[in-house]
Amino acid sequence: MRRFEMVQTVVRRVVHRSGRVWSEQALRVIDDTGDALVIACAPGAEARWPSL
Repeated sequence: MRRFEMVQTVVRRVVHRSGRVWSEQALRVIDDTGDALVIACAPGAEARWPSL
């Protein structure tokens, strides 16, 4: 079962155990076979994380 279309932009979020989003990264879907999701991070793609 496919869940994402090829070349669709998705956001990967890392969630801290407190439930707050720690970081976000925009990624491009290369393929979604149902068994594996292949994604790529383009050069210059935006990412967000808290300043330390």
